[in-house]
Amino acid sequence: MASEIHKEHSALERQSPDELLHFTKLDDSEHSTDHNDFSGSGETLPLPDVTAVSMANNNQTDGAPVQIEASEDEGTRRRGKNSRGHRQKKKRLTCAVCGKSLSSKQMLQYHELTHTGEKRFACKICGKAFTQRGTLRQHELIHSGEKPFACRICGKSFAQSSNLSTHKLTHTGDKPFACRICGKSFARSSHLSTHKLTHTGEKPFTCVVCGKSLSSKQMLQYHELTHTGEKRFACRICGKAFAQSKNLSSHKLTHTGEKPFACRICGKSFARSSSLSSHKLTHTGEKPFACSICEKSFAFSSNLSRHKRTHTQEKRFHCSVCGRGFRSKVFDSVELSQLPA
Repeated sequence: MASEIHKEHSALERQSPDELLHFTKLDDSEHSTDHNDFSGSGETLPLPDVTAVSMANNNQTDGAPVQIEASEDEGTRRRGKNSRGHRQKKKRLTCAVCGKSLSSKQMLQYHELTHTGEKRFACKICGKAFTQRGTLRQHELIHSGEKPFACRICGKSFAQSSNLSTHKLTHTGDKPFACRICGKSFARSSHLSTHKLTHTGEKPFTCVVCGKSLSSKQMLQYHELTHTGEKRFACRICGKAFAQSKNLSSHKLTHTGEKPFACRICGKSFARSSSLSSHKLTHTGEKPFACSICEKSFAFSSNLSRHKRTHTQEKRFHCSVCGRGFRSKVFDSVELSQLPA
């Protein structure tokens, strides 16, 4: 009998953890409530230590260690390093320059290029370079003429989804980004950021040709076209060309006579939203643009820029006949005979 018991004990040691647990859950009708009591033997046989067997099996497996837990209330649970209890939240990466948090190493590398100014991805057609490959792909659509993003309201198409999102605001009139100084609203946050510089007078972008400073990179790009004389945007009706697409859009309204921007106070309509914004100041009397030298205020930033030249005595406009310099271009509309000697 002792040898038979020894054989049964050895067989149990060779069982898997799941098979061993089966012994602990046998039906009461077949076994007694004492799991160590084998009926008919008259002797008790202790079950092998489940934890010990688990550890032995773990040493024989190549995968992640598995721990078996058995309890009367919860049954059997199998836990490994990939279980929910062992999962850790993915660590985010932080930019050492500005502290911005990013989700992956690749995104961090792309972001760091914004600090170094490095632009590794260049357009094979025009040579313009970008910091990210995705931005280059969007740019390439300009050359191909492909515009996959179409407005469902008017059907107008765009090369970039961001431009479509901005365009949709023209239908709703929504301008969620407002200036805290003068209250002027914008459809894009980038436009608001550029506008804020008109209050501070800051112009960080300088033209390498003439040295003129401008408040935004976009304005600098538009300005550079005045040196090259390039006018890429032509009117299909009269053929007149413009350096900026927005100027072409405004020009088209001269053919239709359309003035979609109306003042809610007096009802006067304008072809441009910027003209309406300027007009509104005539009702409020507000002059948000102040000279940093003499503190004189103006309703329009263009008037402030013109005023500043009175302090510097700068004369940017010259007569093509006599070469005399003027601070304002207003003399272009005056007869040459009326010019002072």
